[in-house]
Amino acid sequence: MRQDDLTRRISALKREIDCEVRDRLPRKVAIVAKNHFTQNFRDGGFTNGGLHPWQRTRRQQQGGPDSQYGPLTSRRNHLMRSIQTTTAPGRVTVENPVPYAAIHNDGGDVTTHPTVTARMRRFAWHMVYSLSGRSKGEPQGELPPEAQKWKALALTKKTRLTINAHIPQRQFIGDSRELIEKISSIFAETMERIKKLIT
Repeated sequence: MRQDDLTRRISALKREIDCEVRDRLPRKVAIVAKNHFTQNFRDGGFTNGGLHPWQRTRRQQQGGPDSQYGPLTSRRNHLMRSIQTTTAPGRVTVENPVPYAAIHNDGGDVTTHPTVTARMRRFAWHMVYSLSGRSKGEPQGELPPEAQKWKALALTKKTRLTINAHIPQRQFIGDSRELIEKISSIFAETMERIKKLIT
């Protein structure tokens, strides 16, 4: 092989590697990472050396129209659909900008101070009747415990509430052995392709 042919091949190979590292490889990894973390929502748990299922929600345990949805899922699946990836040369960032994403991913305690509105009171009365299985105007008797809580909200004289809640960790983004294996496989395929260019 002549010197100028060798120089051209080396330059072409250098451009190919540079393009792979700066652009193609980060884009491939971003797609795989986003799909992997989205799958956690469908599986109802975090995958890291096997599936670690999320704790069931109160909504699932109580039944009702929305009990069909697993933890962190809903009709809209807003949290799942909000996973974003950003690529840069040799780098991929995965994040979820939804304000409540971090507390679900990491778990922790939350304190809120909602204002008690007329609409909130109407909803509370609706819940009292639906949980007790009665219609409006029926004679009152002993209410189920959950209906009693809603009745207390409907009758409260407070204008602001203090609500403390513990959110269990339901991790959906983070270090994952399975994801590392998928990324390693992408790297191996890329190296094989580059090796073929050399030979």
